[in-house]
Amino acid sequence: MFSSQTQVMLYVEDVPRAVAFWQSLGFVVIDLQEADGTQVVEIAPTAEADLHFVLYDLTFVQAHSPEVNVAAPSVMFSAPDILGLYQQLATANVELGEVMQLGEQLIFNFADPEGNYFAVSGPAN
Repeated sequence: MFSSQTQVMLYVEDVPRAVAFWQSLGFVVIDLQEADGTQVVEIAPTAEADLHFVLYDLTFVQAHSPEVNVAAPSVMFSAPDILGLYQQLATANVELGEVMQLGEQLIFNFADPEGNYFAVSGPAN
């Protein structure tokens, strides 16, 4: 049986820069390890979150596991105050898409410094 905790592996060109980006959005570092001269960092929205990202150096993974699909996954976060989060990201100069309404949900996307896009949904209040 699977547990409720999920780790999503993100392959990035610059692990420290990626960590700094996610920390600027309020994510916390759960674990930091060194593996064959490269950092592997586990982050999460909160220390108690069930979803964790594990950031791996893209070049390292391509060299050691060329069979791995290193494309960014399609991830959608949820936010109870989606417009407040949108404003927070705008203030932090994060690249943002437009807020759209789909039914009773608002949705927007944002990009990390490497151009990977993530989506956010929340109630339209």
